[in-house]
Order: sequence, then structure tokens, then C-alpha cells
Amino acid sequence: MEFVAPESLSEALCDAWRRLHAAHCGHEAVCSGPDFFATLVETQPEDRLTVAVGYCGDNSAAVCALAPLRMRIQAFDPHGLSAYLLRRPMRIWAVLGSDPLLDPHSPAAHMLPGFLCGLEQAPGKFDALELQALEVASPTWNAIMHSGDVRKRFFVYTPNGIRNCHQTPLPDTHETYLAQFPRKKRYNLARQLRLIAENLGGLPEVVPHADTASIDALIDAVKRIGGSERLLLSKAEYAALGKKGLLLNFVVRVGDEPIAVILGIPSGSIYRLNKLIYTQRLAPYSPGTSTLHMMNEWFIADGRFKLVDFGFGEPARTYSSSNRTVRRARVLLLRRTFGNRMLLMVHRGIVALEMTGRKIAQRSRIFVDSIQSKKKDP
Repeated sequence: MEFVAPESLSEALCDAWRRLHAAHCGHEAVCSGPDFFATLVETQPEDRLTVAVGYCGDNSAAVCALAPLRMRIQAFDPHGLSAYLLRRPMRIWAVLGSDPLLDPHSPAAHMLPGFLCGLEQAPGKFDALELQALEVASPTWNAIMHSGDVRKRFFVYTPNGIRNCHQTPLPDTHETYLAQFPRKKRYNLARQLRLIAENLGGLPEVVPHADTASIDALIDAVKRIGGSERLLLSKAEYAALGKKGLLLNFVVRVGDEPIAVILGIPSGSIYRLNKLIYTQRLAPYSPGTSTLHMMNEWFIADGRFKLVDFGFGEPARTYSSSNRTVRRARVLLLRRTFGNRMLLMVHRGIVALEMTGRKIAQRSRIFVDSIQSKKKDP
């Protein structure tokens, strides 16, 4: 294995990278590709980027495994009580795409543990490796969870546990898409869109923003809706994505007024949705459901995408008619140091404390509700 700096990437290595990436699919496949990495090279410090390359046996020219890495300096766990108590930033090499790229003609199960162990030699001082959204039971998951060699070199930890991620498969026609819903659901969708048109002064329209000329309009739409600019990338990052054909966001408008913004990135036939924001004027009309319905209608008409992936999180409604769930986890491979061992112990204690607090709060609510119901009884 070797680690190649961005400025040292040869054309032959890039060709091998494209070959491996072409055989890869998944919700984060776009992030492991050379085009996405090129946007990072253009917008990020180069000392925070490297490419891990694994070669086949004695053949130093045959690339059989590859993983682009990006250095992040971030909190161990930015969620809940841990975000306030564990503020010391860590230096983390993130494996872009969460899955290393492997030669499909090589024995992947045999190669993966050794390749993951080799990442321990990544350049610079760092605390951990991160696989941000690794699918449970995938080859990489199995290699990490069942390899003694990996566990000898790292503490394997999922700080937020295993979580559900929702996906919406997209059929070929809008009629087929609607047919999967019960009659009442179809009626409510039509009613919500009609009410939006009646009360906001016109029919809503989904407008794609897929080139650099539309970046200012996208940023302006977010501001007018009242969304935080922290949800957005910089203009330079959007411009770099646009050059590689990876820029695709949406503004839902009624006339000239933006009412919702959809932020995401195309990943082959999958659209990765990162954030949906909407104006408070939409609040009475089930804005999440209405906006997603309009977006899915656009996707089906466009024909490029077969799946919308929503990442981590449970929606307020189950969407059982249209959605399916997959299980993923943020996996950290922490170097076996005394400091990391203590960090894991403290984090586990904080998580246990939070769970106890939630149970006490839930029991208290149940108790208060029972007292109030008794008071209401004649």
C-alpha cells in the first residue's frame, strides 16, 4: 500500500481509479470518485487529502484497492450531551464514500481486512479513521466487525449506534408512483398542492439549479426562505461541483417567490438528499410531504434517477407506502492509544446517562398524564 498526495496522482493511477469506481455503486459512491475528489483538491488544503492505494501482490502496477481520504478536524460526537462535554477536536481521516473501492475480480473478502489495517499508516498525526455512513452487513462492515487483525490495530466504535436510513425507489411513471399510495393519501396529496396554489398565488414549480450561473439564485432563495447559510457550501465549492457535473439542487417556486429549497448531490442513479428547507408559509400544508412529492415527480419525469436516499434520520411519518429503510452506522476506527480508550469510556458513560434521563422523563410524563386523566374523571 502507498499513500499518494493529490499533486502526485499520475494519469495511470487516475485511470485505475476510474475503473474501480465504475464498478462501484451505492448511496455515497459519488464521494469516492475521482471527479468529487478533484473538487476537494480545488477547494481544500492539499495536506488534508490523500489517496490510499493497494496493489495486487508483487505487481506494483496493478491497483486492486483504493480509498480517497480527507482529513477532518471535528468533535468526537457532535450530537446530544456529548457535543457539550467532549469538545476537544480530533484529527480524523474520513474514508470518502465509506467503502474502499475494490477490484471486482479480486477476492474482496480476503483483501479488505488487510487494506483497512494498512490505513493505520495514513500520513500525519491522526486519532481515528471514519466511515461516515457504512451499511450494515456490507463487505466492509463484515470485514471490520469480524476481523481480528482490524481490532488488534483499532478500537472499533459506532458512537451513534445503528440507525435507519430511508430511501424512495422511483418507478418509471408518475402514475405508477401514485398507484402505490392508498386512495386517501392520493386525495390528500392533491388537496395539499391545490391549497398551496390557492393560498400562495399560483402553482408551485420545481426549478433545478445545476450550473454555476445559478449559484447566486440558490443562495438568495435560502436567505429569502429564512434558512441558515450554514446549510450551504461556499460559492467556490458549488462552482467546483458544477465543473464536474455534480451540482444539482432545487428551488420550489410560486411565481418569483421561493417556498422551498432541496439540497443534495447526484450519485449515479441515486440522488442523495442532504437537506430540505421551506418557508413558514407552507406550514399549514404538510410542507415536507408536499415538497418531496413535487421533487419525486420531477425526478420521474427527468428519468435519470431510480432512487432518492435521505441519509440518517426518521421522518415524522413512516411513509411506508413509498419508502424502504436500510441500516447504516457511523463507524470510527480509533487508534489504540490510552487517550482514545479513556474517550470511549467517557462517551459510553454519557450515552448511558442520556438514556437513563430519557427513561425517567418518559415515566414522569406517563405519571403526570395518569394524574391529569384521573382529575378529569367525574
